[in-house]
Amino acid sequence: MAIDFKVYTDGNREYFLWEAPSGKKMKKDFEFTQSLLDFMDLNMENDFDTFNDMGKIVQELYQQKKDNLVSLRATLDKLALKHIYFQLLRLKWLDKLDDYENERYHGKVYDFMPYKSLTHIPMNIITAQNQIKFMFDRALDSTANPKEPIQKRMAALYKKNTLNADKVFDFRPIPLNFERVDDSAMVEVLHPDSMIDIVDYLMREIIRREISFKVCKSCGKYFPAIAHGNTEFCNRLFQDTGKICRDIGSLAKWREKVAASPAILLYNKHYKTRFSRIRAGKITREIFQEWAALARDYRDKVMAGEKTIEEFEDWLKSGRWV
Repeated sequence: MAIDFKVYTDGNREYFLWEAPSGKKMKKDFEFTQSLLDFMDLNMENDFDTFNDMGKIVQELYQQKKDNLVSLRATLDKLALKHIYFQLLRLKWLDKLDDYENERYHGKVYDFMPYKSLTHIPMNIITAQNQIKFMFDRALDSTANPKEPIQKRMAALYKKNTLNADKVFDFRPIPLNFERVDDSAMVEVLHPDSMIDIVDYLMREIIRREISFKVCKSCGKYFPAIAHGNTEFCNRLFQDTGKICRDIGSLAKWREKVAASPAILLYNKHYKTRFSRIRAGKITREIFQEWAALARDYRDKVMAGEKTIEEFEDWLKSGRWV
């Protein structure tokens, strides 16, 4: 039984639809380009053994050795949690294994289930990652020849007789259909045969829509230049901090600003001193808040050049305000 896995985008979000083995209709969506950027970040170096082990189990099936079928299915389930593109791989191979067990295939079993289509996956992914990274660096980065449109930059990469032939992504025919996706839209829908088909489709959409990317100044990874205004930081989780890069970056920029501004340093010093007096019961919260509002106003005037830092310090030390 052929599976029906669909991918499409409206330019704002990307959608993945499929039918689970249980028959349940499934759908996941992401911010447009997110799945491709996550694909670029996949670390496949430690997965060669995983795919080689799956290949060995498939080879055992050629001799009707079925002891490791449960293990193979479990590995496919685990991979599907690693990235949405692996969901397609999982569904296709679960379908193959079901047909194998029920003898619903024709010809030789090794033609029906070629083990190399599994063992070659890590290297195929790494190759695609390198090609996409090259294209991002040379054409899709917002700082790469910004005066030229993306289409022109891309065309230059694919110019014949250049040294880029083995570095750029190899676009090939992909199974697209124009169809209804909901009550209000008809769009081009991809029915992928492989994970690389999904990469191919999304790269086309990025180029066609002329979307450029920035490098996050926190994690060093790409994110859409149009998605978050003029920010220099992405919305990925930063390492194991539990915070996103944008929050980490905003905090770092604030600290830089504080370190560079004597007025802010002076304000913060006196703010802490007066705030501690609330806890000690020496002043009320209302009096403190009144002082803080005046102090912030004085601080901002110093930063705008309307007052001097010496005047601000004299005012803070004058004792006129708690």
